[in-house]
Amino acid sequence: MEFMKLEHIVKKYKLGTEETIALDNVSLELETGEIIVILGPSGSGKTTLLNCMSGLEKITSGKIFYQGKDISKYSDRKITKFRKKNIGFIFQNYHLLENLNVYENILVGANLGKNKKNIDDIIETVGLKNHQKKYIHQLSGGEQQRVSIARAIAKNANIMFCDEPTGALDEKTGKKVLTALVKVNQKYHTTMVIITHNPGIQYIGDRIIKMNSGKIISCEKNNQKMNPNEIPWG
Repeated sequence: MEFMKLEHIVKKYKLGTEETIALDNVSLELETGEIIVILGPSGSGKTTLLNCMSGLEKITSGKIFYQGKDISKYSDRKITKFRKKNIGFIFQNYHLLENLNVYENILVGANLGKNKKNIDDIIETVGLKNHQKKYIHQLSGGEQQRVSIARAIAKNANIMFCDEPTGALDEKTGKKVLTALVKVNQKYHTTMVIITHNPGIQYIGDRIIKMNSGKIISCEKNNQKMNPNEIPWG
C-alpha cells in the first residue's frame, strides 16, 4: 500500500468571473521514508500541491489517500486533527516563539504529538547541541531553520512538508539545513516532500518531480543521491 496517493487532483480558484486552474489532473504516489523534491518555476503549482497534500487547502476534485484512507473527504475538524497527528511543516519563515529558547521551542513540537521522540537525540541530530539554551534572536537564519526542523520531528510527524526551506539562506547555511533534513530522514525514516526553485536540491531526493502550469511534467527516480555539501547551488 502506498504511503500517500493522489488521484487526478484538480484545484481551481475563482476571482469574480475569472477561474484559474492551479492543479490540473495531478496524480502521484509517495512511498514511506522517501524524499520527494518538487521543482518548478513560480506559478507552476508546487506550493498549491503541497498545501493540498497536507490538508491546508481543499481540492476541487480528485482524491487523496493517506495509508489507504481518503482524507480529501474529511471535515475541517477531522483534517485539522489529522495534520496535528501526522504532519510536520517546515516553512521559509520559521514561525518560532521568540520568548522561548531552542530546547523549549522544540518541546512545543513534542507536546503536539502523542508518541514523542527524545528531544536531546533530535537536538544532536540537527547539530544544535551547543545552542539549546539560546533564545531565537541569538541564532543565525540557518540555526533557526534547524530549530523548526527539530520541532517538526519532535512531534513524531510521519511526513514533513518543506516549503522552500532554504529559500532565504545563503549556500553555506542552506547546505547545513539540507544536511539536517537528510540526517532526519535517514535516522527516523520520515517521509519528506521538499518544494524548491533551486535545481541543485533535486540531487538529495529519491525522486524528482518537475511541474509547470499546474501539471507534473516529469517524475524521475534519482539513482545517484548526493551529499548536500556536494550539490551545485542555484
